[in-house]
Amino acid sequence: MKNKVIEFADEQNDDFSGIHRLPFSIDATYSYKRGIIWRAISFLLYYGIMRILAYLYMKLWLGFRVVNRKCLKKYKNTGYFLYANHTHAPADGFMPSLITFPKRVYVLVCSENLSKWGTKNFMAMIGAVPIPNQYSGMRAFKSYLKELLQKKKVIMIYPEAHIWPYYTKIRSFPSVSFTYPVVEEKPVFTFTTTYQKGWIRTRITAYVDGPFYARKDIDKKEAIEELRNKIYEVMIQRSKNSTYEKIKYKKKEQNTK
Repeated sequence: MKNKVIEFADEQNDDFSGIHRLPFSIDATYSYKRGIIWRAISFLLYYGIMRILAYLYMKLWLGFRVVNRKCLKKYKNTGYFLYANHTHAPADGFMPSLITFPKRVYVLVCSENLSKWGTKNFMAMIGAVPIPNQYSGMRAFKSYLKELLQKKKVIMIYPEAHIWPYYTKIRSFPSVSFTYPVVEEKPVFTFTTTYQKGWIRTRITAYVDGPFYARKDIDKKEAIEELRNKIYEVMIQRSKNSTYEKIKYKKKEQNTK
């Protein structure tokens, strides 16, 4: 049986998740901070349901394995940033909570992830933090990130932004998402998702690396770019541990006529 082939045109903007969402405005009216009852329900959903489902799905279904998780142990008493490649719709939502446990993870997502009425609160309760698409929402957003770090939480970022299922390489990504750890002066860790062929289904192994810090002796813009490049190179090296390509990706040939 031949592997599925997907043709792409733009590795930074093409999305193959198959998930269709509607535009949703995140501006100054969006509230990141919630009341005590909302937070209590959120805690129960995250630790009592979502994390159990994550363990069962990842361990029993995908044979999930983590390499070098020990590098996170010394940072249990501080907030930090976590970056990863974006290659599996359900698994990318589950893996961070397993890798960083018992620390809670908050995932930066595009506003469209909260566009469906039935899942808007649920997504926020399990840790989705929408990035404002209106300038007026940036102040509350930045304040919330700072608060999460002060509470020693983990902020998860997928710099590739779009999902390419089972992609075994690292796509080029912009440096803008690395502004956060530079400004907040917090450590950065990565995990790189790799794929191996199993008896029944494709298995996942995640490789954790870090900590990485932005330099303070150079211009902030340079520090952001340097940190991005460092993370990118580490993830490229780790991605070579993939030994099975379930889906092949082929760049579309440009029509020069």
